[in-house]
Amino acid sequence: MSARPIGGTLTAGLILLALGVIFLVENFYASFSAFRILARYWPVIFIIIGLRRLYDYFAWPEVPPLPDKVASKE
Repeated sequence: MSARPIGGTLTAGLILLALGVIFLVENFYASFSAFRILARYWPVIFIIIGLRRLYDYFAWPEVPPLPDKVASKE
């Protein structure tokens, strides 16, 4: 397991993927309006980001602090 959180990268990737799918569907179906959906449901993006941050906060294991090398020599 890596020592760096990847929550922001994952969230950004999912948002870009969802926007790409929405605009692709808009190109195939003329009656479908991505802007109408985005104008109505844009707060869901903030909810998803917030839930992801909460999950990362509670699920991320705590890393014990590194021992101080100067204190251990004394």
